[in-house]
Amino acid sequence: MRTVYWLVVLVVAIGGTAFVTQHVGTADAAPAPVAQPAVEALPVGTIKEMMKGIVDPNAMAVWDAVGAESTPTGVVEKAPKTDAEWAVIEHNALTLAEAANLLMIPGRHVARPGEKSETPGVELEPEEMEALINKDRATFYKRATALHDAAMVALKAIEAKDADQVFEVGSKIEEACENCHSQYWYPNEKIPPPTINLK
Repeated sequence: MRTVYWLVVLVVAIGGTAFVTQHVGTADAAPAPVAQPAVEALPVGTIKEMMKGIVDPNAMAVWDAVGAESTPTGVVEKAPKTDAEWAVIEHNALTLAEAANLLMIPGRHVARPGEKSETPGVELEPEEMEALINKDRATFYKRATALHDAAMVALKAIEAKDADQVFEVGSKIEEACENCHSQYWYPNEKIPPPTINLK
């Protein structure tokens, strides 16, 4: 009888240990990864609309933030001076970097149906631009990524409140824009290469 009693105690102890090990061990283990729902981007504006409404004004704001102006009393150096002024330019650079991401969303067309070039003969027609992009989207993404990277360099310079670096990175933003435009917007126009050292 005593032997049976100790067998029951042993079985309960082993079962309890297994239960505790199983549940405590599970609590300490990392939770199983949860499958993330697939997200489909829904482009609204065209590439031309994004260039006009987002890319151009924010790039211009970064370019114009630092420089020199000629006045009747001499040359005046221009740069953000207050935290609020730096915050505005920081927003411009951030928006420019994100705009580059938006340009790479699949399904975004160059222009609205039936829209024509504003400078025919100089600028390609929208359907010609879109055909060039679709022919080699990897290169188009590379061009957009170059704009993103230049904007990120500007953003870091702005966060450091380094006016000289903001001025210098302006040439990198211009180079990224021009490399894309000369390939897709006006590939037949002969433009001299920039003389600025962009390294």
